[in-house]
Amino acid sequence: MPGARDVRGPVAAAIQAKDPGDFEAALTYVYHESRLDEVADLLVGALPMVWHRRHEDMAQALQQIRYIPAVGALAEAAITKHDYLDYDNSYALARRCTWALADIGTDEAKSHLQSPSQFGDPTIAGYARKRLDSWDDELGRKRR
Repeated sequence: MPGARDVRGPVAAAIQAKDPGDFEAALTYVYHESRLDEVADLLVGALPMVWHRRHEDMAQALQQIRYIPAVGALAEAAITKHDYLDYDNSYALARRCTWALADIGTDEAKSHLQSPSQFGDPTIAGYARKRLDSWDDELGRKRR
């Protein structure tokens, strides 16, 4: 794309600087330009980091593009509790991560749903079990 703005540079710089504001601005631009696939690997690396508050947005992005290399990070994010999300007793991040794993749809993604399905919190475990129980019914959504 001639003249297209670099999207990797700003995302990578924000991650390296651990700057939440710059990270949010860079992600907003990437979303707006529909160029998530260009930064997917950076999102996987940033997903476990605690200095930002964009975890659910990143899980959604990885779900949208059904990024196969994200399955391990998504499974871990599903069972990670962040202080800034203490108010959220519905665990939207965990739910988003389990949906992302289901939509990626590989055998590895299905295998990674096993850990959250056995997690101590019944809400999080329930999200993962629901995706596992619905696996075959949702084949049309999966990357395959």
